[in-house]
Amino acid sequence: MDLNVYSVEKLVEVRLAELRAAGRRAALIESVRVGPRGMGAAVGGALIRLGHWLAQREAVTAPNAGVRVAP
Repeated sequence: MDLNVYSVEKLVEVRLAELRAAGRRAALIESVRVGPRGMGAAVGGALIRLGHWLAQREAVTAPNAGVRVAP
């Protein structure tokens, strides 16, 4: 069976379109997918939020935070 250049180009064009569509689908699925965070990350995030909430009530005692400026 002998294929001419035109038919090979059309076969390649169709295959390339299929591969590009599959790549777009895979990229879309990967961008939407959210992996499990795990217990450590959840506890760490909760501790950070708790620290921010507790720090709202504290007043800053030293405006320069203990840094001395040379005269």
